Amino acid sequence: MGYNSPSMRDPFKQNKMRFYFKFSMIAFAVVIGVGVVMLLLKTRQSRIDYTQSDFVQYKEPADSASVVVFETTEGTFKAVLFDEEAPHYCEYFKDLVEDGYFNDTYVCTILRSGDYTGGFITGSKTKDGLAADDTNTEMVKLEVSPNLLPTTGALGSLVSQGGTFSSAKAGSVFAVFADVVDVEEMRSAEAEDVNGYGRVCELFEKYGGVPNYLQMYTLFGQVYDGWDTIDKINSTRIVDQDAPEDKEDRNSQPEKEIKITKAYLSTYGEQKQNGYTIPPKKNLTGKDSAEDTSK
Repeated sequence: MGYNSPSMRDPFKQNKMRFYFKFSMIAFAVVIGVGVVMLLLKTRQSRIDYTQSDFVQYKEPADSASVVVFETTEGTFKAVLFDEEAPHYCEYFKDLVEDGYFNDTYVCTILRSGDYTGGFITGSKTKDGLAADDTNTEMVKLEVSPNLLPTTGALGSLVSQGGTFSSAKAGSVFAVFADVVDVEEMRSAEAEDVNGYGRVCELFEKYGGVPNYLQMYTLFGQVYDGWDTIDKINSTRIVDQDAPEDKEDRNSQPEKEIKITKAYLSTYGEQKQNGYTIPPKKNLTGKDSAEDTSK
């Protein structure tokens, strides 16, 4: 499943946009076949188990919970951080926010394949994802929590070095996930309920997301407000929107400039005017696939 490309070995000196697009294709493969998901779930049994998971991102947080407010050129969105699930990365991320690092950073990649959009990559100092002189290249060891899933609106970060997942480390750029999972295909697949596969499927069925993620990202946050902004960013055309899918070095940079103009720390108590909402995905009729259980 890994790519042994130069960009994987030295991501900060290569084109991050190319790296993340190639890496995102792993996620998009789920739309075609769910076998990879099942394989990963089975082979990671001793390392992660969802049967007893307390999926905290679907529960309203305490008023004291850390929140980052992202003001962008497309509007504002807010995300709660899970300090207990990814303590080292959250500390690193909050330090960057407090230092103003993410102010005037770019959305450098829209993770799109065909009609599917898996989210976007942001926090880049450059439009195309290339490292700049002021790019923070510090790396934080990958943290994996059984209480978080990369469903729609989850925040995650990964840079994989050496071409193997075992050496994966998270950096300053991060993804905001959208939905590419084929729920019907997941449900129709015959699979044992290994490590809580059934519970995981239920949440992907309800909220959508990118399911073949296991131990590939440090998941550290969840968007809960500003979904119109997220939708605007995800619907942005990419530079090579009309290019063939198999075009080498397909440019997935947004056609127009999209920036985080300001990011700042707050708390949920200060930022819960609209409540805590993770909207269920829509089915083909446009109706919610499940009742709203945002609480």
